[in-house]
Amino acid sequence: MAITKTTKVGRIEIYPPVDTSAADTKLAKHETVMVVYEDTLDDSGDADLPVTATRVKHFSKYVSDGGAATSYSSEDALVKTVLDAIWA
Repeated sequence: MAITKTTKVGRIEIYPPVDTSAADTKLAKHETVMVVYEDTLDDSGDADLPVTATRVKHFSKYVSDGGAATSYSSEDALVKTVLDAIWA
């Protein structure tokens, strides 16, 4: 049998800006986000599965101060919706 992987968002935490008076191009001006994903690996022919692993990702609006915007286009739809809403 083949192992299948499913991923779901376990939690999203939004942290306030560090410095709301900073320039718009600074990371400190914008919220940061932590996303906790739960990855489940399963194989119906393996008695030791399923196994669930937790994975954490952190997002900031820009790659670096004054840098390009962070790309999150490959993330879960819920994560994209939240990031679009807070960084609009």
